[in-house]
Amino acid sequence: MRKNWTIVRIAPVMVVIFLATQARPTGAVALRPAEPQPTSATLQPGLAVDYAYGEVRILGEAESWVTYTKPGLPLVGFVYGDTVLGEKTFTAEASEFVIAFIKGFMKFEAGTHELEFQSNDGLRVTLGGVQVYEHDGRHKCQTKGVVRVTAPKTGWYPVTALYFNRKFTACLDLSIRPAGGEWDFTSPEIYAHITQ
Repeated sequence: MRKNWTIVRIAPVMVVIFLATQARPTGAVALRPAEPQPTSATLQPGLAVDYAYGEVRILGEAESWVTYTKPGLPLVGFVYGDTVLGEKTFTAEASEFVIAFIKGFMKFEAGTHELEFQSNDGLRVTLGGVQVYEHDGRHKCQTKGVVRVTAPKTGWYPVTALYFNRKFTACLDLSIRPAGGEWDFTSPEIYAHITQ
């Protein structure tokens, strides 16, 4: 009888621990705004992207392709839902074996925001000088979880991302929720880049 009591007592604790580690992100990461702030005269819509084409399975391998890139048309932002088989990856020239080096700015209102990136396949994002997200390896269009960031002031924050798609379909998406707000997809207006 004692064994059964122990199992019954441990099971609810395990459920509580599991639930506590799932839904809510922990403390917010403080972002650093771009200094100086870019002016509207220097900004172009979307995010700059350089593409390379090769087979990689992890972000560490994707990094080594940085010297083999060529500029692509700017991305609208992190606004690309899951493609269909054969559809090109974002603004790349191919649908498979695509590596993207992404750079630009994102505009945030002052305050704390929750971000939920989704990618297919690997993605690493540095925002406001801090790596805020990484989901390595090959996987379907999914998230690795919510991250919380705090923007100390309203303005532009530098963003860089490394992304790769190995085979089949691709996605690169971001949902955002301000403190106390509702989840929503990001709009193209919050993304910008400076033409080099």
